[in-house]
Parts: sequence; structure tokens; C-alpha cells
Amino acid sequence: MRRYVDFRLESVSVWSATSLLSLLVVMMVVISASAEQKTAEQRKAEQRRRARQQQNYAAIRERQQQAAIQAAQSQKNAAQQVLKAAEATGEGAQAKLDAALAKLRNEADQLRDAESTTRQAAKELAEIEAEILEEQEAGSPYQTAFQAMETVRRSLTEMENRILAEPKSQSQLPGLTGSKMVDGKKAILDLRSEYLVIKAEFTIKASVVAKIRTELFQADAHWKGASDALAEARREEQAAENDTRGASSGRVGLNLKARNATEAAAAARAAIAHADAVIKANSRDRNDPPGNKKNPPPKGKPQNKK
Repeated sequence: MRRYVDFRLESVSVWSATSLLSLLVVMMVVISASAEQKTAEQRKAEQRRRARQQQNYAAIRERQQQAAIQAAQSQKNAAQQVLKAAEATGEGAQAKLDAALAKLRNEADQLRDAESTTRQAAKELAEIEAEILEEQEAGSPYQTAFQAMETVRRSLTEMENRILAEPKSQSQLPGLTGSKMVDGKKAILDLRSEYLVIKAEFTIKASVVAKIRTELFQADAHWKGASDALAEARREEQAAENDTRGASSGRVGLNLKARNATEAAAAARAAIAHADAVIKANSRDRNDPPGNKKNPPPKGKPQNKK
């Protein structure tokens, strides 16, 4: 009987050791897979950074010009549809014209945005910032600070809702709307010390997140390039605005509020002319920069002397 018990104990011990070994193997596989996944994600992030386009002013300006050309072509296409709709008659003609005009207004808005180098630079800078923050893994200084801030934010929101839901608070808010409602709520909350304590804590947590964000951005070469390009674009557009102050701006304003088919057709023709001007100006700037003469005229051949 003793030998049988010993045998059972030895079997259990062997089984336990085997199970433990198997468990360790599984854990090692999981950890290894996780590490490989993290490494793969890091490699992808590095590849995105290497593949990212140049972030200097000249490169951003070139991309802005290309975007302006594409937006101008879209506006021209929409304007041509308005011309067709303006010539249509019969049932549903007005509805088609209204839809075509709405499309043209949307394309005109897109072109107005595309004509601005500042908007293009700001857009690219925002994309870089979002990418940098997305690359911050769980447990990183940024993610740790961000989660701490969000925890306090939730507590602050819950306290706001609780205080404002109290009967005494509710009695002070009826009839208030808009900015007066906002001011009324703020006046109630600012009298509560417990709210002010959490609000101060949230301000501290938010400042920590902002500091880490700034450090991450300033450590990124692409962010620096895009930030410098945005500053240069703003200076250039401000100088252009000063030069044209008191005179008509180079950017054409379109009146797309047509009351009938005749006015719609006139607005469409103006939009086409504007689009053609934008395409011509940006194509010239991209293809023939100052000081670069392409395809000079051939020199005349000397005449054969008889």
C-alpha cells in the first residue's frame, strides 16, 4: 500500500512538473509573440517616418499647389454641371439646378481651402502630431500621464453633474440659455470647494500631459520641419495680405447665390474662369519657377551663302 501511494505521489509530481513546464512554454510563446508584434509595430512606425514626405516650406508649397490644381479642376467640373442644369427645362429642372449649385458651392469651399499654404501646412502638422501620439505605447510617460488626466477628468465631470443636479442648483438655472446658462453653472460650481480642488488637480494633470506632448513633438525632426514651414507660410500670407490691402485680393470671391437659371449660369462661368486662373497660376509656378527657362526657342540657322 505504501509503495502504491508513493507511486501515485510520484505520478502527481511528474504530472505537475510536466504541466508547469508546458505552462512556461506557452507563456514564453505568448511573450515572444507579443514582443514580435511590438517590434513589428515599431518597424512600421519607423517605416512611416522614413516614408513621410519632406516637411520643408518648398515641399509643402508644392503639395499645396497640386491640391489647388485638383480642387480647381473639381470646381470647374461642378460649374460645367451647373451650366447644363441651367439649360434644362421641364419637370425637376429646378431641383437639378439647386443640387448642381450646392455641389459647386462645396467645391468652391474646397478650392478656397486648397489655395492656402497655411492651411496645408497646418493640416500636415496636425497629422504628424496625431501620428507621434499614436506611437506612444501603454506604460509610456505620455500614456501614463494621459490616463491619469482622464481619470481626474471623469471625476470632475461626475462632480459637476452631481452638484448641478441638486435642487438648490436647479432653482438658480431656470430661464437661462446660451452664455447666461454657462455663466450660471460656473457661478454655482465655483462656490463649491470640493469641485475647485478636483478642478485644480485636473489643471495640474493637463499641464503635465501638455509638457510631455511638447517634448515629444520638439524631439521629432519631421514635426520641426512642418512647424517651421507653417510659420513661414503664415509670414508669407501675412506679407501678401499687407501688399494687397486696400486693393483687390488675388483670390476671387464667387457669388453663388443664384435666384434663377440665368444667374446660375453667370455664376458657373465665373467659377470656370476662376478655376482656369488657379490651374494656370499654380501650373506655371510648379513647372517654371523663377530663373528656370525650359525649352528655349531654337536659334536661327545661318542662311546659306550663294
